Amino acid sequence: MNKTTFSRTIPQFDLYGESSLNQDPGFVHIENISARSSENGWLIKPHRHGKMFQLLCMYDGCVDVQFDDKSERLKGSWVITIPPGVVHGFKFTPNTQGIVLTLAEPILTDQSQQKSQLFIDDLSSATQSIEFHEKDVLLQQLQQYLLLIESEIKHSDIGQHLMLEWLVRMVMITLRRQLGKRQLAATNSQNNNQLLALFRQLLDQHYQQQWKVQQYASAMNISVSTLNRLCHESIGVSTKAVIQERIVLEAKRKLIYTRESLSQIAYSLGYLDPAYFSRFFKKMTDSAPSEYRQNNNYETTSF
Repeated sequence: MNKTTFSRTIPQFDLYGESSLNQDPGFVHIENISARSSENGWLIKPHRHGKMFQLLCMYDGCVDVQFDDKSERLKGSWVITIPPGVVHGFKFTPNTQGIVLTLAEPILTDQSQQKSQLFIDDLSSATQSIEFHEKDVLLQQLQQYLLLIESEIKHSDIGQHLMLEWLVRMVMITLRRQLGKRQLAATNSQNNNQLLALFRQLLDQHYQQQWKVQQYASAMNISVSTLNRLCHESIGVSTKAVIQERIVLEAKRKLIYTRESLSQIAYSLGYLDPAYFSRFFKKMTDSAPSEYRQNNNYETTSF
């Protein structure tokens, strides 16, 4: 079946299973994930919406998602954005908890709401899978806004159309904030990995010169506090501890695999006083250098 033929056979719905096209530009619909999926064996077959934008907000459970020719499995708390025209299908694990919010496209493109458009355009123009954690404040806010939308639809009152538009934008901007947080976290993680790699490179080059924390930070063009935070977050110890552990590692190597004297090892590691080196080594390992060498001699140790 060629691509053109396939595209003509994809069902187009307002809501899954309802083929009559709703022309109301202010149309807003909200329902539990289970409302339609449970009666279909928790399977929503691939389909698309002509002028409808959907948000699938999964609070707990697991779903296999299909977007056009791509698929992924999501578990936990996620929000999936589905722009008009995107072919999508879902297979949920039974009893998955969450909400599906369906919006008429004009609600997201109202010229009177241009100030908010900057924040939501990237959400409404492409599919997004936005992860939340259970304790995320933004997840709690999102759930509150969705409850307000559900209540507003159930109780028709003056200004309902405007109230729904405002609540929808609160939902969208909340999602944009979460997306920004996830992107920032990913960027920070990548930057941290690069900084950590640079620190380790400098450490291998200069630990024998007894560089101080400030010297490493200066060579990396960051502050001492930033370097300490990086080490604590990535390794779990202070920068000073990382430097000391690198010195101890090299000392252990020399004690086990060379015949260098303790004085020679101390000098090679930047210690002018071998006795001071011995005290440092014992403090770090609970063993004197000579004792460590004797207990770990590669010629007498059986493998």
